[in-house]
Amino acid sequence: MAASYLQTSANLLDNAWLDALSDGLMLLALGLVWVGLRARRGRRPILLSAVIGVTLVVIVTVALTSGTAAEDAVGNVELVVFAAISAATAIELVGVRTAARGVIIPLALSSGLVAVFSLVWLCTDLVGDRLRLVDTLPPTEDFTPVVAAITLVTALTTLLLLTRAENPTSVTATVAGFRVIARDRLARAERFDDAWWSLLDVRLDDPIALREASSALAYSRVLERFASDVAAVFPAEADLDRLEPSRMLVLLPRHEAAVRPLLRALLERVATVSTDQSIAVRLSASIGWASVSRIGYDLDDLITAAAAAADEAQLAGGDRWERASVIA
Repeated sequence: MAASYLQTSANLLDNAWLDALSDGLMLLALGLVWVGLRARRGRRPILLSAVIGVTLVVIVTVALTSGTAAEDAVGNVELVVFAAISAATAIELVGVRTAARGVIIPLALSSGLVAVFSLVWLCTDLVGDRLRLVDTLPPTEDFTPVVAAITLVTALTTLLLLTRAENPTSVTATVAGFRVIARDRLARAERFDDAWWSLLDVRLDDPIALREASSALAYSRVLERFASDVAAVFPAEADLDRLEPSRMLVLLPRHEAAVRPLLRALLERVATVSTDQSIAVRLSASIGWASVSRIGYDLDDLITAAAAAADEAQLAGGDRWERASVIA
C-alpha cells in the first residue's frame, strides 16, 4: 500500500526518486513473501540479503536513469525482475505439501497475474507500434495501485490461512482430549463387541541425531513433515495425538487386514526423499501396533503395549513396524 501512495505522489509531484522508491517497495514486498515461503519450506539459501540488494539497486538505477535514453531499457529489466519474483512465488506456493490447495490458491493466482501483467507490458514496450493494442493499454502506473491492492489482500489471506492450516494444534487433539475421546470410543466398541480397533505408536527414527545434524529451522521442517505424513496416511475417522514432536499416537478403527497396508504406506511416505526436504537424508519411522483383539479395550494397556512394540521396532533398526504381544 505504501508503494501505491508513493506512486500517486510521484505522479503528482513528478519526482523520479518517489517513483523509484514506489517500484522498489513493491519489489521488496514480493521478494519478502518469496523469501518467507522459501524459509518455511526449509529451502537454502534464504536469499534475504539478495532481495534487499536487488531492491536497492532497482531504486537507485530507476531514479538515476529517469528521463534519459536508458530509461526504457531499465524499465524492461525491472519488469523482468517483477515477473521472475512473482513466478518464483507461485512456484514455491505450489510446492507447499502440507497445506490444502484452497489455502495457497489466492496468492498463487495473484502472483501469476503479476507475472503476466509484467510480461504483457514488457512485450508492448518491446514491439512498440507494431502491436495493435499498444494504444489501448493504459500505462503501467495506472495499474500499479490495483496490482498492489490485489497482492496485499491475497498475501494476507494465503499467509494467514497457511499459518492456521499448518498449526499442529489444528490437526491433533490435546493429550486430555485424545484420552477422553479414545476411552469413549473403546468403551462403546466393547459394548458392541467391536474388535476392529488398533492403537499405533508412530515415532520418527533418530530424532536426536537429526536435530544435531541440522539447523533448528530444518529440524522443525522435518517434524512438520512427519506430522503431515501421519495425518495424510490415516483416514479421517482416526484420532491423532502428538505426544512429542517426533512421536504420535493413532487410534484407528480398522480391521487388522486393513491396518497393514496403512503401515506400509506410512513407512514408504516418511522414507520418500522429496525435492524440498530440508535435510538431505532418508528419514524413517518405527511403529508399534497394539490391537484390541490381542490387548483388550483398556486404553492404558494399549498405549503401554504399543510403546513396547515401537521400542522393539527401533531396537531392530527402525523403518519397520512391530505388533504388540498378548498381555499375560
